[in-house]
Amino acid sequence: MINFIKKIIFNYNLFKEILKLTDKKVKIIFYSESKYYQMCSNSLIKFFSERYPNQVYYVSSDKNDKFENPNIKNLFIGNGFLMNFFFSIIKAEYFFLTLTDLDNHSLKKSKKIDNYIYYFHSGGSTFQGYTDSSFDNYDIILCNGQFHVDEIRFRENQKNLPEKKLILTGFFYFDDIKKEINFDQYANEILIAPSWNYDHKNYIDENFINIIDELLNKNHKVTFRPHPEHFKRSKNFLKMINDKFGSNENFRFDNNPQNIESMEKAKCVITDISNISFEYMMLFNRPVLYLEGINKIHNKDYAEFEKFESIENKFKKKFGVSFFEKDINNIDLIVENSIKNFSSKISPLNQFKNEHFFNFGKTIEKFETIWDNQISKS
Repeated sequence: MINFIKKIIFNYNLFKEILKLTDKKVKIIFYSESKYYQMCSNSLIKFFSERYPNQVYYVSSDKNDKFENPNIKNLFIGNGFLMNFFFSIIKAEYFFLTLTDLDNHSLKKSKKIDNYIYYFHSGGSTFQGYTDSSFDNYDIILCNGQFHVDEIRFRENQKNLPEKKLILTGFFYFDDIKKEINFDQYANEILIAPSWNYDHKNYIDENFINIIDELLNKNHKVTFRPHPEHFKRSKNFLKMINDKFGSNENFRFDNNPQNIESMEKAKCVITDISNISFEYMMLFNRPVLYLEGINKIHNKDYAEFEKFESIENKFKKKFGVSFFEKDINNIDLIVENSIKNFSSKISPLNQFKNEHFFNFGKTIEKFETIWDNQISKS
């Protein structure tokens, strides 16, 4: 009963905080689903906090997700009524989200927002790992590379959608983590980092349990890092993995919002089609192994994009090492060979990232000019 009363009081006070915002138009708002997505926003939010001090709101559905910056106003809005109420009453010039399918679920667009702006939290294409309408309702999209522009324009033409403003900025997350990485960290672990997938029972390929088991049995140090979506959709499965391997001194379960430490310590990554492969291989020049099986295709209109090859598939074929369920017993040898043979891929890998990811390594440095010349009205 006491907890119930406390919750009512908390929500009432939060409701009053949100109501205070109805009297003004906010310059910049960022919305985050959870602390696991904060790392995708760091450089952008720092830029805006310096450009527009005390005019930037960071709004999250996670009470532990906030920026310790005096120029930024943090606001927790939860996941239910208060979140929807906030989205309906807030007035703002620029509303930044890395949330897909705006206006297709409970989070609806409002005429009180001048510009809804999407920025990517992953390096992948728009038409494979995302639903068909993921980006349809944004006004402006900050694109990682020309492949995003081509894919989005194609869908607009196919479905007779209004043309969005597509800005070639590059992938901000690359810059964010590159600045934080300790490249001198001794790397002796194998990082298991699966993607989440609607086509799997637990949104995760259960073969990863066998891979972890095999590597631990052969005395390898293993870190298991779930995708942020697993923490929402696969809690029981994650608990089962932790219960099964948690007592092994060579096993580490990584639930840190940032993935930098795990990538620093990893001599290779094993995934299915997670886009951690981009940042890991491109920034560390170390191999990624791909467990083949079910493709991650969340787009019901995927067949319409037959003239395109997704950037993640192109990247995997060119630089990855693929293996199958039948190969798991030999996974240690596959790991060893992938490390031994990787040096020959470094030069074409550097060429690939500069060709496909705009402003690679200097995204935020170029953004000031982009903001002033292509986006901002004042």
